[in-house]
Amino acid sequence: MLASVGTAYLVMNAASIMDYVQALFSFFIAPLFGTVILGMLWRRATKAGGFWGLLAGTVASITMWAWVQRDSGALRYIALSPNAKPMAENLYRALWSWLVCVLVTITVSYATKPKSDAELEGLVYGATVIPHDGAMMVWQKPIFWAVVVATVFFILNLIFW
Repeated sequence: MLASVGTAYLVMNAASIMDYVQALFSFFIAPLFGTVILGMLWRRATKAGGFWGLLAGTVASITMWAWVQRDSGALRYIALSPNAKPMAENLYRALWSWLVCVLVTITVSYATKPKSDAELEGLVYGATVIPHDGAMMVWQKPIFWAVVVATVFFILNLIFW
């Protein structure tokens, strides 16, 4: 209950609820995304790398937010423009926190001992045997339809830009 009351006072300072939600996204979700993607797709990632990367990304994002709150001139460094709106600031802060998370995760993972491929089997993409899906023709393969959908969205983007 106390956390809810405290959060309500934080929301009062936001221009809109969407700005507040995007700020929280940049604090927690963007670094978490970096940790999860590396953990799923890179077999060299370690527990220590994930922990320290997530922590560094979250702290970096909160620090950038506090810096802009204290000195509005810092916005030109975070959002690459002194005239950025809150949504752009949140987007760039999420990008920077994701990059910090990924870089720290990679650095710490290289400095620590990785798990063997046998321990990672079924958990990490590179250490898991992918069964054949039985598709014979090209249009039965998911990658074909992914390319079709991406092409259609690209064309629609050009038409409705």
